[in-house]
Amino acid sequence: MALDRHPLPVDWVVSGYNALLAGVWASWVPAPFTAPICAAHVVAAFLPALVRRADAAGPSATMQVVLDLYPLLLLFGFWTELGLLHALSTQEAHDPLVAALDLRLFGVHLNAVWMRRMPSLWLSEIMEGIYFAYYPVVLGPPLVAALTRRRDALRDMTLRLLVTYLGCYVVYLAFPVDGPGYTSARHSGAVTEGLVYRLNHLLHHAGDSRGTAFPSSHVAGVIAIAWSARRWFARPVAWLFTIEAVGVVFATVYTQNHFAVDALAGVVWGVGLQLVTVPALTQQWRRPTGIPWPALPLAPRPAVPRFSESMP
Repeated sequence: MALDRHPLPVDWVVSGYNALLAGVWASWVPAPFTAPICAAHVVAAFLPALVRRADAAGPSATMQVVLDLYPLLLLFGFWTELGLLHALSTQEAHDPLVAALDLRLFGVHLNAVWMRRMPSLWLSEIMEGIYFAYYPVVLGPPLVAALTRRRDALRDMTLRLLVTYLGCYVVYLAFPVDGPGYTSARHSGAVTEGLVYRLNHLLHHAGDSRGTAFPSSHVAGVIAIAWSARRWFARPVAWLFTIEAVGVVFATVYTQNHFAVDALAGVVWGVGLQLVTVPALTQQWRRPTGIPWPALPLAPRPAVPRFSESMP
């Protein structure tokens, strides 16, 4: 059966961010390739409308998954583009301001002293493992929803992740911060001999974008997926995601990738986007028969089918 061809909330977010990037390139970066990049973003702003037309035509099950996942696929390009914009723009990073705020709030730079005071290889590998687990934890639930053909869950997860990451990206565009991973000396000791430590730093050098430290998108992103897990997965699984989210908050600091204030800002920003922005986009308060609000730890469990209940 043909689906509604009208754009979804996630489509409006994609269109709006592409329009924003077109304006950023046009006004910030006087480079020879600025014009074609601006044009590409203008064209991409109309992509969601084409996606919904294709969706309304009744595509195959595989194509339905692709159409629902396309916003997450765009995130990888947007992330890489942030580093390029930061390198080409004349805007300076605001690390001194964030470092001063971190010192004022915590009295010490926890990222600088924690590993040095607890230079245990096993603790380092645990923290590095938690930090590394962020990637499968964030990507896994949408893939599970896609493979089980739960379009309702997949669309909800996609919206929450996209709002979270693009919300962070907008902050990075306006207020770039390189972070202590670039501006401070890292601890050099036995902890650097760990396998997971080396793997994390290999990934960091291969795929990081400068200017993207405040707020921590690792923290904000894992909060978004833990929020979704509490809504769509069975309680034990949801608690595992919640524990990982808490672990990432501390691991980003111990591994010296972020100031503690970056992680704190990631918590505030991530929770705020889930509480305010996502409901505003979906207008849930106007649709009492629609999908209920996600359950907080002390709230009643929402009456939506979970994967453990819907799968044979």
